[in-house]
Amino acid sequence: MTLWQAALLGVLQGLTEFLPVSSSGHLALAQMLIPGFEQPGVVFDATLHVGTAGAVVWFERRRIQSWFGSSPGRLLLALLALGTIATVVVAFPLRRIAVAAFSQPLWVGFGLLLTGLIVAATRFLPGGSGDEITTTWRQALTIGLAQGLAVFPGLSRSGVTIAASLGVGLDRGWAARFSFLLSVPIIAAVTVGQVFESRAELMMAGNGFLLACAVGALAAGITGYFALQLVIKTVSSRIFHRFAWYCIPLGLLVLVLTWAGR
Repeated sequence: MTLWQAALLGVLQGLTEFLPVSSSGHLALAQMLIPGFEQPGVVFDATLHVGTAGAVVWFERRRIQSWFGSSPGRLLLALLALGTIATVVVAFPLRRIAVAAFSQPLWVGFGLLLTGLIVAATRFLPGGSGDEITTTWRQALTIGLAQGLAVFPGLSRSGVTIAASLGVGLDRGWAARFSFLLSVPIIAAVTVGQVFESRAELMMAGNGFLLACAVGALAAGITGYFALQLVIKTVSSRIFHRFAWYCIPLGLLVLVLTWAGR
């Protein structure tokens, strides 16, 4: 993997992590098209997610800082922790199947198709009045459980969690922001886990791979920062469901090409 390839994959990750089009599905498809692409486990993918998690922290830095100084803020941090635990409960038993699915175009195609259907359904989910002060533990738990299912490639984490957030009655703008914030702790946990599981391979990978990870993460973070603003606008303006018209045809195309032996 060259640094240019790492940077392009990072840009792809940044563009697709927060848009409901499945960054994991796009990364899996792009890596299949790169001749000889290899990585220890999914460590490279995990570091790209660190880049987009950094974009969330920087984007919401003032909001996060204010939470540590207030009782409602500390309660919300506890709700994010609860949502993260719920995610782990669902995702952990599925992790090995999900990692294997990254190299299976059929899984990716079905995931993209399902993402499109979920995103299309948000047109009929009006949301509610729940905000950062009134979010309940039941809402956080439900959204966290939904996030756990997005461990599979092709199934968009942002699409699933935003749909779940609207379904349980969060305000449309806060639904997007809560989805983004909920991604940060689980991304950190997954990255640490992947590094630990692949530590032997990483020792053999050399500095070139580590540099590629750094370049990719930086590209993902910069691109993801601007993608965050776009998603918040589309959710708030009730046009979020239009992303389904991208996911559904792409998913069908991947399935048709896979079945055709391409």
